Amino acid sequence: MDVNKLLDELEDLAEHGQGTFFSRIRYFRKAFFLDIDDVLDLTHQIRASLPQQIQRADQITRDKDRILTEAREQADRMVTEAAEQAELTIRQAQEDARVLVSTHEVTRVAQQERQRMLESARQEAEAMRQGALDYTRGMLDRMNKSVETVSVQITQVQQALQKARDEIAK
Repeated sequence: MDVNKLLDELEDLAEHGQGTFFSRIRYFRKAFFLDIDDVLDLTHQIRASLPQQIQRADQITRDKDRILTEAREQADRMVTEAAEQAELTIRQAQEDARVLVSTHEVTRVAQQERQRMLESARQEAEAMRQGALDYTRGMLDRMNKSVETVSVQITQVQQALQKARDEIAK
């Protein structure tokens, strides 16, 4: 039991004739009388003469529950804040992952579309090249026929001229 509580008990005994600690002692071997004022004065002197460190230790003991409660409350707040921050970080990471997946999906779709467009352009270019070749072949065939026709006509004209020369020379 601490000194201050014992002094409180002594004061209660002196003032009221009762106390929790001293009330157990009901008999004395010798009867004696105490001057209550002297007892109270003595307890006040004892309190005043207690070393400063003991008084400080008593103050710390009285404050320990308050300090512990504040520390627990602060720890609870820190745990709650940490949990909230972790939840926020998890949500942000999930959102970032969704964005990355979405971006990846958009990129993949864009690449597929680019491939499709390139293939379509290749096919169109091949069709155009083939068309140009077919057109050129057709033109060359018509020109060859025209040249053959002109050649035949020139041959016929030359033969007619030769015949006319031969007839004039006769």
